[in-house]
Amino acid sequence: MKIDLHVHTFYSDGKYSPEVMVKHSLKIGLNGIAITDHDTSEAHRRVKGYPIIPGQEVTTQFGHVVILCNFPPDPPRKIEELADYSKENNCVIFPSHPFDIFRAGIGEKVYNYKFDAIEVFNSKAPRSANEKALKISKELNIPGVANSDSHVKEALGSAYNELEISEFNVDEVLEELRKGKINPVGIGLTVKAKLKIVEWSILRKLKIAKNSRRVVHQM
Repeated sequence: MKIDLHVHTFYSDGKYSPEVMVKHSLKIGLNGIAITDHDTSEAHRRVKGYPIIPGQEVTTQFGHVVILCNFPPDPPRKIEELADYSKENNCVIFPSHPFDIFRAGIGEKVYNYKFDAIEVFNSKAPRSANEKALKISKELNIPGVANSDSHVKEALGSAYNELEISEFNVDEVLEELRKGKINPVGIGLTVKAKLKIVEWSILRKLKIAKNSRRVVHQM
């Protein structure tokens, strides 16, 4: 199965609804996605019945860390408390784009806490940042994951993870991830995806896209 473990919707800073993101992911050949909006689980109320892993991209005191659970999480912000919350609730945590200095990576703090995995390929991160994350993954002997970090649907498919499971099941996905039975596949963004990302970034900076949840984005 092909699953993207880091995707955003308009409940944080993504362009599209949860339904649009998951339906497009299935259309292009993925088998499921994790919705990981920044510091909110609101999106998960809308996608029951879809192949979705509930999660968040948590803004910790040192940078971004993704948590994935079998329920919509409500995690604390401090990394040490987040790690305890994850363990107590059978969730999984990994630092997202840890060495991307432009997007709140936690950097060398990867050494200070016990993570279940590390994002070794992020479609929007510089190659050097991804390469360093891969090196650290091997050094610490923890699984690497590859994700699109999609904020627009066109970026879906630029990275995903292959798992040897026969059907989509959140508990199975999380267990395979804990065991390291996962193959990260980093492909990269298409020209179209890059243009859509830039376009969306400009709209947000101009505040044209403010309160985007109230706008219909079903294109």
